[in-house]
Amino acid sequence: MKLYLNIIPKEEKYMKKYLLTTEEKQQWMQEYYFAPRGMAFLEPGIVGPDSPKVASYNVAKSFYQTRPDVFNLKRVSEITGIAIKEVKSRLQRMYDERILMLVKNSAVGVFGFGLWYWVVKMKDDCPAEEKQKMTDWIQNNNEICTGFMCDSGDFDYYCGNHMRVLDNLLVGVLDHIKKNPWVEYVHICPVRRDLRESSVNQFDIKGDDFRKFVFSDEAKKRLLEHTDKIDAQDFAIIDALNNTESAADLFDFDVLEELSGLSASQMKEDCEEIMNHGRFLINMIFLNFMKLGLNNHCYLVRMFQNVPSYRKEQIMDELAQNPDFNNIFEFTDSYHDCILMAYEEITDTKALFDQIASYPEVEEILEANSPRQFRRWTARLDDDKDQWEMCVFTDDVLQNRMENASKVCPLCESEE
Repeated sequence: MKLYLNIIPKEEKYMKKYLLTTEEKQQWMQEYYFAPRGMAFLEPGIVGPDSPKVASYNVAKSFYQTRPDVFNLKRVSEITGIAIKEVKSRLQRMYDERILMLVKNSAVGVFGFGLWYWVVKMKDDCPAEEKQKMTDWIQNNNEICTGFMCDSGDFDYYCGNHMRVLDNLLVGVLDHIKKNPWVEYVHICPVRRDLRESSVNQFDIKGDDFRKFVFSDEAKKRLLEHTDKIDAQDFAIIDALNNTESAADLFDFDVLEELSGLSASQMKEDCEEIMNHGRFLINMIFLNFMKLGLNNHCYLVRMFQNVPSYRKEQIMDELAQNPDFNNIFEFTDSYHDCILMAYEEITDTKALFDQIASYPEVEEILEANSPRQFRRWTARLDDDKDQWEMCVFTDDVLQNRMENASKVCPLCESEE
């Protein structure tokens, strides 16, 4: 669905205009933890995925599949009123049924990666079998770290790569897609701000709600009416794990010490340093919406080209106050300006459309329905093929894809 609006006069809502000729110039950037500035901007103070400072996550990630007690079950029990034994049992069941996954999100920009999302539109007469080939190719391409397939609407795929070298993305992924005769277009959407993923506020959210799990009471009520996969107690457990005052409250460090032989106090100190204060890593529980029978309703938004950057940030901040948007990404240097998603079965998608459309700065809204997510960052979600949680982390700076004479991505099993 498309919407075209004309800019109309309205009362000025903000006093500052951040004009370049004044002391206000670019002051708006100071309101954010990581100033919105484009793509990759490697920062000092980050740690690699194998750093001892990330030991708490790495140990928990290695054991939580069979040892739910790596989580702080005592705290969860105190918050929810559910007995520790029952909390443990429910976590084990939800993992076995592929309802949840422990994941680590990285603020990839400060690690020197550009976060390049891209939108694909297939031609209207594309046969179903040809779209299935594209779906399988995307699922099996280890360079594509996340993404969504849409089965109806104005576009067919919304996927992303963390890449240090844009040419490697073009050669290794996008050239292959563009050469497909059934593809109408591919639009690159570099991420300027990652505000929310899977209902958890991310690095670029404004204010102090970083790491907060946001879910409206009405959406929660509808969710529990919609699915028989989880109940109110299951949801309360997930809520308690994702909503912690400190990132370290997620784990039981005595259990992590028992499993690893590492110091519990040191792991806890490191966890608090890099996740509370550094704000470039997040431990979070991913709620697998597919298992709950949910679809993501996607709003791909284009604003008028004369809207200044500071005003785009203000609009994104206002939209992010609505907890019904579970994914929120803002783009830069793109035909589109942002994408927002909401669970179709448990939110009022028409009201959300109207909220976005109420901004006179909005020129166009494309909509699509997504029943499938390929990966949670690099961790696969296709448990039907026994690939659940399989993960390949690639660093494209180690290779020059342009020197590869083959037309096949080097990380793919076959050209098909």
